[in-house]
Amino acid sequence: MNPKDYEDYKKNNVKASKSQLKEYIQVYADMAKKLKSESAVELEAVKANIRKAYPQEIYFTLVDEKDDFVKLTLTESSREYIIPVFTDIREYALGSAKISKLFLDKLEMKEITPDDISKIADEDEFFQGFVINPHSQNFNMDRKGDF
Repeated sequence: MNPKDYEDYKKNNVKASKSQLKEYIQVYADMAKKLKSESAVELEAVKANIRKAYPQEIYFTLVDEKDDFVKLTLTESSREYIIPVFTDIREYALGSAKISKLFLDKLEMKEITPDDISKIADEDEFFQGFVINPHSQNFNMDRKGDF
């Protein structure tokens, strides 16, 4: 979500606008389904838009009572994990309710920026990336914001 929109939401509690990234991801998914190949050249422009939009927005994620990120491990025996992030308030509300059922701790929302994600990637070797809007779009990006 655009940082200015989020500031307006916090200040005035007005409806927060849609995320540009969320819209690009939907275009990507629709095109990939029709093209039946994620390597189709027609998708390159959409991929470029996703890469451009990602660093310009802020996202929301879940933290526990210790302020640790909710981690979704890649396998049962692995310490490697991804974190769920949400593009806007509506996505957060829907997705966090579903994820909260999996955890016993009380979970809360935390803002996270692409810079924050980059810092986690630099500091934690087990961090492998993040999944955007896991309950709806389920779009994966790696630790450096690529897919």
